[in-house]
This record gives sequence, C-alpha cells and structure tokens, in this order.
Amino acid sequence: MRTILTTGDLNDLIHEQHHPDNFSSKTGVTEHKIDCAYRGTKVFSKLFHLEGILIQYGRYCFEDPLTIVSNADQPVLEMHFNLNGFYRGSVSGSKNPLAFQEGEHTISYVPEPKGRFEYSQNTLLEGVEISFTPAYFQRFQNQNCQIIDQLLEAVEKQKTFFNPHPGVIDPLMKNTIHEMIHNPYEGSVRRIYMESKVLELFAMQLAHFEKRKDRRVDPSHDKEKLNHVKVLLEKRLNNPPTIYELSRLVGLNEFKLKKGFKELFGNSIFQYATDYRLDFARQFVLDTDKSIAEISEIIGYSQPQHFATAFKRKYGVAPSELRSH
Repeated sequence: MRTILTTGDLNDLIHEQHHPDNFSSKTGVTEHKIDCAYRGTKVFSKLFHLEGILIQYGRYCFEDPLTIVSNADQPVLEMHFNLNGFYRGSVSGSKNPLAFQEGEHTISYVPEPKGRFEYSQNTLLEGVEISFTPAYFQRFQNQNCQIIDQLLEAVEKQKTFFNPHPGVIDPLMKNTIHEMIHNPYEGSVRRIYMESKVLELFAMQLAHFEKRKDRRVDPSHDKEKLNHVKVLLEKRLNNPPTIYELSRLVGLNEFKLKKGFKELFGNSIFQYATDYRLDFARQFVLDTDKSIAEISEIIGYSQPQHFATAFKRKYGVAPSELRSH
C-alpha cells in the first residue's frame, strides 16, 4: 500500500509512505518514526505495522494555513481518534463535507481513498488512526452489530461509509491509546499486546456507538450551533469569547448554550477553552523553539507565571521542565 500527501494545488510532494502487503512484519511489530517539516508545518508520527493492522499516531503543528490532498492505492477501513485540534475535509465517495472535531472518534471505509483536508493557521493536531485490511476485518462477521454489518456491506459493495454519529473519546480510551503507543514489550509479545489494545479500543468504540444509537440526539440541543461554539473557542485562542458573546453569536440562550455544550462535549465551555489553550501550548513547547513567554502571549495569558501555573496544574510539570525532557 502506498500513500501520497501533496499540497492542495498538487505542485509539491509533502510525504510518500510505502506499507508492506497486509501490513505484515517479520518481527511481530515494525515501528517507523517520521519527523519532518514543510513550510512552517511540523510533523511527528509513529507507524506500527502488525499483520493485518496499521497503527498511525501523529502530532502536527500548522503555523500557516495548509490544504493537503491525500491519495492511497488500496481501500482503507479505519478507526479514527482525534485527540486534539479541529480540521475539515472531503473524501471520495462521500457527498457531505467532513468535520473532524476534537475529542471524537469514528470509523469509516473508503474503497478509493482520495481526500482533501484543510488546516487553519496555528492549528495543533494529535490523533490516532488504526487501519484493518478487509481480510482481517472479516473475522468480525456474525456479531449482530449494526456498525460491523454496515462496514462489511460497504466492503462487499465497494462503497464509502462513515459512521454518522461520532463518539466522544473518554479517559479510558485515552489511557488505552497511550498504553498501545508506549507499550514496553518486544517481538511476538509486543504484537499480542498491541493487537489486544486495538481490539479493546474497537470494542469500546462499538459500545459507544450502540449507546449513542439508543440515545437519539435531541434536536433541541442544536448540535450545529454548539459545534460552531467549539470552532469559535478554538479560533479565538488568545481571546476566548464570553458566554454572553457566544450566546449572541450562535443564537442560543445562555442556559441552553451551557447545558447543551456540556452534554455534547463532556466539559464546560470554560474548561474546554482552558484545556484547548493549554493543549495548544503543550504542542508549541514540544514542537517549536518559541520562548515560554512567547507561547504564553500566543494563547492569551498576560503573565507567563500564570500560564506556567495553569500548565503545571494540568500536566504535572512546568512548561520549561517539559521542554528540558
């Protein structure tokens, strides 16, 4: 399998990656690291090849807006976990544009993978994608599960499928992802451990989808408006809008706004904005050489010491200590 990333105008090749047939590995698990930069965009990723499974973990820092076109020469059946950041895109075979929200997970099948993705200025992304070969996925037949049946039908008919109801990444999922990426084993034991974590994530994902299906979203929650609130918070990183301002901008009263946002995203508006700013700052600490004072100013803290205090409260270490590691 080969994947190619180019700029939106197709003039520049950003990256090309070749994967072995069936994602096979002679050592149980083969790990590759990618650390590269392109015109202000910095990429760090880890790729793990298992038999029938490809795991891709990545951190991406976009200092400038960028549109990327992605092409692959084989079908992609993939679990997607968007840990940090927000971006938009479109994929061949899907009539609707896609919005990848922070803290959400989904699953999809694309028989002819070609996508176009748009990243905004000062965007920091972190995510995990886990791909199955169609042959590997066949083992999940006859499970009496709607999502599995829909995916198997998509594979059989060679049609694009995206789960229409993304789930929320909970702390248990985050912990499982961390254990999978930072596993301590070698050889065949490493493969067994990583595959067990993949299947654990898949089971949790299916359980989330089933719960979401049984608990239909109430239209009164105004999901589209609440998603717009999330985008506004992310765009106004250094000057987050007030509850009153958000209420006026999206046309929801303050009670519906606060209640609906917490139900949809699992966090208050204030805490979401704070966490997003600090996650953004963490990526800047790790991926750039900007000073702590500069980063503090970028995310809207008037005093670097206030930023350092909030950072240490969230991550357990001061920003300067994290960088020195």
